Amino acid sequence: MPNRKMISCLSATALLLAGCAAGGAGPGPTATVVAQGTAAGPAASASGCVVGVSWNSATGRFLAWDAPAVKDAVTAAGATYLETDALSSAATQATDVERLISSGATVLIILAQNGTAIETSVAKARAHHIPVIAYDRLIDDPSALYMTFDNVEVGRMQARALLAAVPKGRYAFIKGDKDDANSDFVRAGQAEVLAAAVKSGAIRNVGETYTKDWAGDLAMVEMELFLAANHNKVDAVLAQNDNLAIGVRDALAAHRLDGTAVMSGQDGDEAGLNAVARGDQTVDVWKDARVLGRAAGEAAVGLCRGGTIAGAPGVAPFTTPSGGTVSSVLLAPLAVTKNNLDEVLDAGWITTDVLCEGVAAASVAACP
Repeated sequence: MPNRKMISCLSATALLLAGCAAGGAGPGPTATVVAQGTAAGPAASASGCVVGVSWNSATGRFLAWDAPAVKDAVTAAGATYLETDALSSAATQATDVERLISSGATVLIILAQNGTAIETSVAKARAHHIPVIAYDRLIDDPSALYMTFDNVEVGRMQARALLAAVPKGRYAFIKGDKDDANSDFVRAGQAEVLAAAVKSGAIRNVGETYTKDWAGDLAMVEMELFLAANHNKVDAVLAQNDNLAIGVRDALAAHRLDGTAVMSGQDGDEAGLNAVARGDQTVDVWKDARVLGRAAGEAAVGLCRGGTIAGAPGVAPFTTPSGGTVSSVLLAPLAVTKNNLDEVLDAGWITTDVLCEGVAAASVAACP
């Protein structure tokens, strides 16, 4: 499904009882807010709950899992759901947030393209007394509620798996976007686990780079450069997500080096989990986006009905890289290897035919 600039909105029904449980290169065209099945005008009554969601890019995992989960939680509570897609443009996202505010949003969920650039938009929301949930990516503003998975633990999980497989060798680090704080959180977790091996010289860092927009094609180029600089000798690649891992595998394949390096991933993408089953990827850290989306949707409804950030279920203080403190809700990820692929199957995250495509019969317990 292509990126969408149009906002979809379900018309509001009667509100339920108050309270809820947690469960581009440049700017694009101006967003237009529409409410399906309603006449032109405010998306909901003044007393209604209107949840505006600004996606930095509604593709991949966010299109398939996060957005439907948020939307279902919001509409199940009888609230109105608005969403925008910034097409990977920070400038477009700023315009989107202004449009959501002017269209009557009473709470905002923002997946930031650039965590620093979006702070101006958060300040505008604050001036309108609109609570903000920083979804999956940090916005360093004490007024926002940061909801994500424990990304430092993601890095630890990736590093533990690769260290167990290759306790000595040449490691490359393919990080995510520099403007996404998650890249540094994941890297910090990796560094924590690998510190002793790096200090002893057992592990040597032979290449490390950020990857703009977490783009797999750029990861392929980066891996090509690391291979060239190291005479095609790289033993392990800590790719921070599954999209980056695909680029790494493509670079290795281009040099007929398939299977010569162990690697990590993140997100539980179909391709990543299938790569784990095939033995092409050592670990895929799965974050059940359905859980995060539902929790954020329910928290948003609670906030626009008068709840407080401090009262959000599971909330705890989080120290940001700048030394500030924000309220956060961190969910636990799961490291998926060949040994526990049944967990993603049992959760209905992936089907057996997709997971086991190309896998030799009986080579993996989850693949009959």
